[in-house]
Amino acid sequence: MAYVFAPDGDGKLRSRFFFLKHGGIVEDPGTGSATANLGGWFLGKNATLPLEYDINQGEEVNRACRIELRVDTNEHIFVSGRVIEIGRGVVALP
Repeated sequence: MAYVFAPDGDGKLRSRFFFLKHGGIVEDPGTGSATANLGGWFLGKNATLPLEYDINQGEEVNRACRIELRVDTNEHIFVSGRVIEIGRGVVALP
């Protein structure tokens, strides 16, 4: 799996998520869970908080998605956008 991102203007990022499926590489057009991990990456890099990004993903596979990432000053990560929910959960870190 590979999640890649790059700046795409002020307060914007472009991302892509690739994974193996049936022996081939496919692309997920909108990946909220990877976006949440990106928020954790920003925390690990001691980014200035709060931070907020609009993320464009999926345009290259003709399924454009806009995902919003916000990390508040309490280090809470929020991901939103228009999605089809396939799972829900909470992760508590010590």
